[in-house]
Amino acid sequence: DKKIELTEEERQIGLKFLKSPDIFDQIEADMETLGYVGEEINKKLIYLVATSRKMDDPISLIIVSQSGSGKSYLVDTVEKLIPDEDVVESTSNSEQAFNYLEAQKLLHKFFIFGESMHSETIEHQIRDMLSSHKLSRMVTVKDDKTGQLITKNIRKDVIIASVISTTKNNINPENAGRCFLVNTDESVRQTRKIHEKQKGKYSLGRHFDRKYLIPEIIKKHYCAQKSLIRRIIVNPFADYLDFPDTLMRTRRDFDRFIDLISVVCFFRQFQKEVKKAIYEKTGDQVEHIECDLFDYKIAYQIIINILPSTLVDFPKSAVILYEEIRKVVRKIAKEKNLKSEEINFTQRVLREETSFNHMFIKRYLRILVEYEYIKTNGARHRGSSASYSIICDEEISLIDLSRIPTPEEMEKLINEKNEAE
Repeated sequence: DKKIELTEEERQIGLKFLKSPDIFDQIEADMETLGYVGEEINKKLIYLVATSRKMDDPISLIIVSQSGSGKSYLVDTVEKLIPDEDVVESTSNSEQAFNYLEAQKLLHKFFIFGESMHSETIEHQIRDMLSSHKLSRMVTVKDDKTGQLITKNIRKDVIIASVISTTKNNINPENAGRCFLVNTDESVRQTRKIHEKQKGKYSLGRHFDRKYLIPEIIKKHYCAQKSLIRRIIVNPFADYLDFPDTLMRTRRDFDRFIDLISVVCFFRQFQKEVKKAIYEKTGDQVEHIECDLFDYKIAYQIIINILPSTLVDFPKSAVILYEEIRKVVRKIAKEKNLKSEEINFTQRVLREETSFNHMFIKRYLRILVEYEYIKTNGARHRGSSASYSIICDEEISLIDLSRIPTPEEMEKLINEKNEAE
């Protein structure tokens, strides 16, 4: 845990990257070079989560997808871009592990928990660390002077950004309420991208990438991450923000959206003017940087894509399957001159028509039935498979996202304010 200082050359490498106007495009491209294709939104988000460890109020993430979907590889890829001394990784924990972890390991670190925790005690500790930024416990110790047993409260400050991956859709609401929740892309299209990337595993191009290009990419990100410094963040257009309010948990999600904008601002700190404000009572000067429309644009792109899953715990893959089902039943309905709702289909029909595998269809079809977008009609006769039909041929509308101003609407609101002043 020795603090490694950057050389001037390394500092310039980091600053060149941090000052690049295409910094987020570079993140996507660099992670693809490391081996992770597609998933542009998830790449940006998890990189920002890892970067937020340096702030006073970091953000955290839960990745929910079936086994083999690439969620662990996504985490492993971004881990390579974060300095080793800032990462704490564990695949399992004892119930007292966090209590005996060194204090410096709980401050401004990126925690990777692997698959979701198996103990309620551990999950409760994680919730406390993410919400209250502390870890406390009551212990019995012997007083050095009197020799009597006394109860003592031991408290540790905690400032961490974390990522947890799991295959379970029924996540504890207390855990989900403290994190962004995303799904990896389980579509056939993404599988084809992965296969194309895998073809080059033993090519000369991949060999040269591993030997020359990847070390340079990792060094660039290490230098950039080490160059980031604590800054006071001010969001001058926060008053214009709006957010869905039909669900109580949006009280936390709106706060995280504001945090997300500030993380983008923090990451782009070397592309901004450092401003000074004076506190009238004391005359002290406070240096700060301000969020701008570009920060908002990046945060907006992310939140619009992940909010449905985050708010209602409804997997994105279920939406993808539902849209494919609508295409299949429309096709059959047109051939038979019937309405879409009158068409019965089986899991076998979906496998043949959509190319989705059996487990994908079985898993997300069950979720669609539970949420009452699909209904099961039972088997027609003994030995036959159950059939299904859609309840109503319409898009799934999980949450009204129109409440959140688009970047264009936000720019208009700011311009109107400036003109009025």
